[in-house]
Amino acid sequence: MILAALQNVDKFYGGQTVLEGATLELRTGARTALIGRNGAGKSTILRLISGEEEPDGGSVFVRDGVQFGILEQGLVANPLETIAQTCEEAFRELDALEERLAELEKAGLDDPRTFERWETLHEQFERRGGYERRSRRDGVLHALGFAGRLNEPVANLSGGERTRLGLARLLMRAPDVLLLDEPTNHLDMEMRDWLAGYLARYNGAALIVSHDRDFLDTACSVTAEISLGVLRVLEGNPSRFKQQRAEQERIEAATRANERKELERLQASAEQMKKWAGQNAKLHRRAKAMEKRVDRFEEVMLDDAGPEERTTRFSFDSDPSGDIVLQARNLSKSFDKPLFSGVETTVRQGDRIALLGPNGAGKTPFLRVLLGEEPSDDPRGEVQFGSRVRVGYYDQQLAGVDPGKTLIEEMIRLVGDVEAHNLLGRFLFPFEAQYKQIKDLSGGERARLALLKLTLGRYNLLVLDEPTNHLDVEMIEALEDALNAFEGTLILISHDRRFVANTTDTIWEIRDGHFEAYEGDLSFYQRKRQQLQAPAANGKAHSGGAQNVRVEEEPRQKGPARGKLERKLEEQEARVHELEGWLGELDARLSAPEGLSPEELIELGREHEAAESQLLDAMAAWEETQEALALKSS
Repeated sequence: MILAALQNVDKFYGGQTVLEGATLELRTGARTALIGRNGAGKSTILRLISGEEEPDGGSVFVRDGVQFGILEQGLVANPLETIAQTCEEAFRELDALEERLAELEKAGLDDPRTFERWETLHEQFERRGGYERRSRRDGVLHALGFAGRLNEPVANLSGGERTRLGLARLLMRAPDVLLLDEPTNHLDMEMRDWLAGYLARYNGAALIVSHDRDFLDTACSVTAEISLGVLRVLEGNPSRFKQQRAEQERIEAATRANERKELERLQASAEQMKKWAGQNAKLHRRAKAMEKRVDRFEEVMLDDAGPEERTTRFSFDSDPSGDIVLQARNLSKSFDKPLFSGVETTVRQGDRIALLGPNGAGKTPFLRVLLGEEPSDDPRGEVQFGSRVRVGYYDQQLAGVDPGKTLIEEMIRLVGDVEAHNLLGRFLFPFEAQYKQIKDLSGGERARLALLKLTLGRYNLLVLDEPTNHLDVEMIEALEDALNAFEGTLILISHDRRFVANTTDTIWEIRDGHFEAYEGDLSFYQRKRQQLQAPAANGKAHSGGAQNVRVEEEPRQKGPARGKLERKLEEQEARVHELEGWLGELDARLSAPEGLSPEELIELGREHEAAESQLLDAMAAWEETQEALALKSS
């Protein structure tokens, strides 16, 4: 059932087209991911559907009686109220419905009209989970980190906690349509996983704006992408959407190429016929007929691909450091509770570390102590940096930058007049935006400026605290590419699972006052976490061990099966190297085709295609064997 919809909607701001002919349906049980670059029009779509704005063309449909739930980034609540009192606000409508149902039942349901009214209200009460609302409250509060805090005043909550409480209250309310703008803000990995699962089971409709790719892939069944004013909708999550779009674009590009070749052939034939015709009336008529054929062919050709959004590419250039980047001893920190103590760790050149842990565990304080920006509570605490280490800290607060300056003024100060405009353009600041004062920048713009400044320092140790906040997917992927090409050392905090998996290979964790180092990537960390949680689930609580624990990859069992897999992996690696060498030779020959006949060039092209296909097959087989080995180790 369609609960709300945009129907051929147009929207303009100051003569600029934001939406043109946009159509989107929100159906019962469908969770729609709304994706696109920052500034593309996602928030506009949310406001149109909620009725906050009116379309300039087309219409917005909302079914009678449909309740909207809109996520606010800042909770509006009485600071003197407790968390429990604030949550009760979520049930105001359901409580009123229950009272109305009780009144109708007391009056008697013998009258058909009364019974019909009661039945309508009862269906609405059930659909919105009226009978389960208290148990839903307890489950949501526990999942979002408020268990045992019901009597705590709202005034004591941080800004992030208030936003989380606002999300909790919205989910408790269970409206027919959820409109969620960045719902994963201030949620750690476990909270994000829970929310994705919750939304995947949601009975109503949901329209979700988020830049967390794993979250959207898990939670959503439909994808809507806004780009250059055009809204495209496809069944499937964003990853499936991306695959479908790429395949469609590939087919269209190939079709256009074939059509252009055929058009060129027809045009050449028509021109030749005109040359031959001369004064020959019969040939002249034939030439005219061929020109008409060219015109008809042009009419049915696919339109050229529309303008594409600019892509972002950047890099972190660096000078090499020594092998030891830093050594830390006796690092401790407490606030209201112990965060970590007795931490000893060594970071080596090329390490790529993700610091994980639940919200409030102490991740940011740990980084500040590690970088020497705050002292260790233990007077014996010390951090020694290695030779030639240059630290680049991702600072979205832009410390040291004059907020009254414009972007272009700041860039001219850093790189000079010649490069300033080009550099800002590379980070998706259009010319007119370059004259904005820094104090007026949006969250996404501040994030891009912070990244831009990091690219200028030739840092060989990058320390990034939640770098994906406020970035759109395209910029996140550009950051991943830049970090993967970075030859220095990386330490980062992030709750974006895919970003962590794509950029790091070692996990540090702070949890419940303990620091642990996992000598493996995110998947290894997750397996170890599951193993630690299993005894606890059986009533054998894990003690947490020492304050500074290093969890290493388990010794590999050499049994016959494992030995066979390892030999197979070595053979496959050798085959991959062999094919890569062959492909390199073919690339070199194709890049210098002088002296080759057309037939030889065609044959080289076929050989190159065959080599690529074999290499892909070999790499797929190698990956399968690797996965089998990993299972043997787990």
